[in-house]
Amino acid sequence: MRSWRTGKYRRGWAGRLGKLSPAERAAISSDGRRVLIHCVSVGELASSAALIDDILQLADDIQVVVTVTTDTGMARALKVYPPGTSRVVVLRYPLDFSFSVNRFLDAVRPSVAGLIELEIWPNFMAACQRRQIPVDIINGRMTERSFRRYAVVKPIMRRMLRHVRHMGVQSADIGKRFLALGADPSRMTVLPTIKYDTADFSPQIAGTATMAAALGIRPEHWLFTAGSTGPGEEEALLDAYAALVPHFANLRLCMAPRKPEVYAQVEDAIRRRGFSPLRRTARPDGGPHADLSADQIVMLDTFGELKKAYALSAAIFSGRSLVPLGGSDMIEAVALTKPVCFGPHTWNFAEVTALLLEVGGAEQICDAAGLQAILRNWLLDTAGAKAMAERGRLALMSKRGSSLQYAQRLLGTIPHGSPVGG
Repeated sequence: MRSWRTGKYRRGWAGRLGKLSPAERAAISSDGRRVLIHCVSVGELASSAALIDDILQLADDIQVVVTVTTDTGMARALKVYPPGTSRVVVLRYPLDFSFSVNRFLDAVRPSVAGLIELEIWPNFMAACQRRQIPVDIINGRMTERSFRRYAVVKPIMRRMLRHVRHMGVQSADIGKRFLALGADPSRMTVLPTIKYDTADFSPQIAGTATMAAALGIRPEHWLFTAGSTGPGEEEALLDAYAALVPHFANLRLCMAPRKPEVYAQVEDAIRRRGFSPLRRTARPDGGPHADLSADQIVMLDTFGELKKAYALSAAIFSGRSLVPLGGSDMIEAVALTKPVCFGPHTWNFAEVTALLLEVGGAEQICDAAGLQAILRNWLLDTAGAKAMAERGRLALMSKRGSSLQYAQRLLGTIPHGSPVGG
């Protein structure tokens, strides 16, 4: 219900009811095969980029139909794949009413459907079964909390999961949750998350020098960026910064709250600690700007610039993890060979967290004191921090390749994988 109140589902009602516009109908190819890739919103869409590229490269008669549910997802999808993009069409995913699902499938006529993570609905699955449209689950993910909710409707879940041709899951533990809900073990394969395939391992990120000049970040500055933070984490970050900056004059802090609605709260917290908040929008590219001083704390209030901030940083905190919000995706930061830390609440990225901690490629902290201690260690031992960052990067790189396997399975060019036991 929160998504409806916050406006994620306010537009596109014709599409939600399965109606395609004349332009959308014209964009659906009249021949060849169509692969439907369904992403709920921006996160799933971003993780699917390599998968979609692999599908298009494997067969030149393939058209990919990308569907999204939320308004933000639709806006992002149309930016990535604007109308006229060769062999890719973006559409709204229909509400799970029989009439809207059937109307949608009549118009799109997919040869196969790939559902990212776990976006299965009873009427959609039933309609695909009647039409003999194979359905695969891609990058299957289910937290313990989600499992408890799905267990309440286990008979419905069992019926839907039995219609799935193949499901790839991100870990054996996730696979066991699917099995407990009635999934067929012979149709399941454990594969690393496809997010490893979309991570940018490039040593240089475009626009970083321009951002540094705009914000006044000098080469000698040691920038610590807290990305995708949740409400309440600003206090721990400010505590650590206030304790360390008197001893490390080049230390600078950038905070990037995940939700725009908390910007004012974060600014108030910065002022209460005696610092001055500096919004990124107050320092646009191209203008003459003074050097960033130690009493100024950058607040990233723009969209799409977090990767640039990460690239400028000496170290990174992955947010929504000191508070019980499940954590944020730390792959992007680690892929840039940066020392990364996060709190204890990372259940949304449990597999990535376990991998990084196993190889010593990141640090997990418990509270503000732990954050202060790890930052002090990194400031004093830059070589050790760099070595840890390199271990993390290599660990992520070793897990790449799942997108291609999913693409091959969707197109039927390789057999199903071995089952998950348990």
